[in-house]
Amino acid sequence: MSDGEILIKIEEHVCYLTISRPAKMNSITKAMAERLNEITDEINYNDDIRVVVLSGEGEKSFSTGSDINLLNQYGNPFELRNRKDYCAAIRGIRKPVISKIKGYALGGGFELVLGTDIRVASESAQFAASEVKNGWISGSGLIQILGRNIGYNKAAKVIFTAEMVNAKEALQLGFINDVVPMEEIDAFVDNMAKKMTELSPIALQLAKADLVASQNMSLDMGLKYENDLFAFSFTTEDCKEGLAAFKEKRKPKF
Repeated sequence: MSDGEILIKIEEHVCYLTISRPAKMNSITKAMAERLNEITDEINYNDDIRVVVLSGEGEKSFSTGSDINLLNQYGNPFELRNRKDYCAAIRGIRKPVISKIKGYALGGGFELVLGTDIRVASESAQFAASEVKNGWISGSGLIQILGRNIGYNKAAKVIFTAEMVNAKEALQLGFINDVVPMEEIDAFVDNMAKKMTELSPIALQLAKADLVASQNMSLDMGLKYENDLFAFSFTTEDCKEGLAAFKEKRKPKF
């Protein structure tokens, strides 16, 4: 096996992405970051994929983000600024993304979690915005997204102290959806993903686009955008099937 890789498996319309570098806490190399960017395009243009599940290999760590020892591979700060950003790659997936978090999600690993749509943590999960300990700040959305997710003051405490946040605290703060015992988390996430694959894939993508836009638009513009997407959804084959199924009192087949 190479020094870390991104594993991909597609089963029954679910794409399972696994960060596989367990000996290094699933930290991410430059090559792994580049591969994640390639996979994003594969996912977006593969109609067989309806939902994505992102996880780290093993139970010790989801991911600790970029391997600090390899950051110098990016060269000077300008090249670092223009890197292939693995967090942006995850945020760029147009289909719903569920993160399954076991163990540590630190730094860039925390940012990866924040780039997903639904976040399920094991009871052992721990999170930290650890960058300030090392003399820099996050560069892939941790501060911007966390502040939007849980509000300024709560985010400030997490970011400015760099302290560990356990799964229970993360749930209370509101940046995690569910906390599940380790022995149950795989089945819990699989069941959630399976239920989502039975829904209209077009409607799910439109709903995600609308929800993402809501984080950046004024309410007035957002309502107009939503109405446009709503009208567009009625032009799709999925909508026609949904209407027919409702009329015939049967389950739609998307």
